[in-house]
Amino acid sequence: MPSVWPLLLVAAVSGAAGAGIAYSLEHRARQAEVAVLRAEMADQQAAAAQAAAARLSAAQAAEAAAVRTLHATKSRLAVTEKRLKESLYALPTAQSYGLSYAARGLLNARLSDADDMPARASEPDRAASESPADPGQSGVTEADLGGWIAGVIGAYDACRARIEAIRQWDEVTHGR
Repeated sequence: MPSVWPLLLVAAVSGAAGAGIAYSLEHRARQAEVAVLRAEMADQQAAAAQAAAARLSAAQAAEAAAVRTLHATKSRLAVTEKRLKESLYALPTAQSYGLSYAARGLLNARLSDADDMPARASEPDRAASESPADPGQSGVTEADLGGWIAGVIGAYDACRARIEAIRQWDEVTHGR
């Protein structure tokens, strides 16, 4: 009887060769799958990079627009501030009327004393009109009346300037 060992040896070598060939084929198939997966991953990374670049570009464009708007607003505010300062400095002052510090003090003192003010035109001074002594002398001198008029003019101008400043402030802040 011939020996079984050579047959076993041939079977073992054939099995090993078959296993090696199968492993080689499986390895190549897995390498192909890995290559496909790597290509898909590279495509996904490229798409993500493009999306990030698009978002960055949009953010930079929005920033540039915001900066332009900020500069335009600052420029408008500077022009408005300059115009307001020029308007404010153009308002008449007591010095532009040639009044000294002492004269301004007297006028302010007269304005602060409300009892010495002449009666309003719609409300005549009844005591002065009923005075039996001299109807022409009501106790108010021409200097008193001039001081009162100067005070009223100054108060009117100050009020007008304040109203104009409020109007301009409202125009700048609310665009009305």
